[in-house]
Amino acid sequence: MAPYSWSIDNRPWGRHRVLEARKGERIELTMENASMMAHPMHLHGHVFQVVGFGTQSYAGAVRDTVHVPAMGRITITFDAINAGQWMFHCHHMPHLASGMMTELRYIG
Repeated sequence: MAPYSWSIDNRPWGRHRVLEARKGERIELTMENASMMAHPMHLHGHVFQVVGFGTQSYAGAVRDTVHVPAMGRITITFDAINAGQWMFHCHHMPHLASGMMTELRYIG
């Protein structure tokens, strides 16, 4: 049986790929969930707008957490206006604890 572990981009926390932004940039991020379990993805320090669900684009709600369905795809966009280093993670605590998080870091 495989160990219980979750990651982002197949990289658990500690081997994660940092998401980089420059202050003032408009960031678009697409999350593709290739698992059979949904993930509520949460970004600290920012709010974002959901602009895509699957292949549909639209001007959606503003929030800081979005439900990414099993085998689904969600696109969000946000303005990088809160410089610093921020967590981005699954809000299912066992997923977070096993490594399903990364960080948003401002550069420049």
